[in-house]
Amino acid sequence: MVKVIKIKPAREVKKRCVCENCGATLEYVPADIKSYSGTDISGGPDGCEWINCPNCKKRVTLRSW
Repeated sequence: MVKVIKIKPAREVKKRCVCENCGATLEYVPADIKSYSGTDISGGPDGCEWINCPNCKKRVTLRSW
């Protein structure tokens, strides 16, 4: 059975990145990540994971495939 111990994420779950648009250092947790999965024009896999920068409101790509 899964039990919630505390709501605030543990330090080891948080990650950091830098927004390439405004240069802000961002800290995020897995729940903040948005993703898209689809197929490219040749039928292969296509997608990405991103977060939105709260400073400039632009998309910050974390991973793409």
